[in-house]
Amino acid sequence: MPNGGPDNCSTCGFNRRNRGIWRNPLPDEGQTSFCEIRSISVLMDHFTYCQNWHSHTRKPIGPIYASGLYDGGYRRIPWNSAIEPEQGVSGVCHECAAVFADGLQIAVVERAPLQFCSNLHYMQWWQRQNPDEQAPMSEGIWEH
Repeated sequence: MPNGGPDNCSTCGFNRRNRGIWRNPLPDEGQTSFCEIRSISVLMDHFTYCQNWHSHTRKPIGPIYASGLYDGGYRRIPWNSAIEPEQGVSGVCHECAAVFADGLQIAVVERAPLQFCSNLHYMQWWQRQNPDEQAPMSEGIWEH
C-alpha cells in the first residue's frame, strides 16, 4: 500500500467522519468517509488528497487526487471530475498503445474504461480533458 503522506482525506476536518477535527485521533468509524465541501464519498480516504487539506478553505481548490503508480516515488494524479482513477490494471495504453501489466484506468461514460501504462500518459490525457484546470499536486510527474 502506498504511503502518500499524512495530508490525506482520512485526517481532513472536511471529512464528515472527523466532525471538523483535523487529524482526529478518534474519527467516527461508523460513518462513511464523505467530503463535505465537495459532496462526494471517498472510498480510499488514506490515499485521496486535495489542496484544501493544506488551506482549510471551504471553497474547493483544484481537483481531488489519488495515489498514482509508484514511479521513483509516490505520485498524486487528479481524478477526472468525480471519477477516481484505478490502479493495478493490465491492458493497452490509450496514449502509446503499449501493452502493460500494472497501470491505470479511468471509467468513461458508455464505453470501456481508458487504460494508461504510466502516470505521465494518464496526465497527458487528463490535461486534454481539463484544459482550463491545473493539477499542482501532480507537477513532479512531468519530470519522469
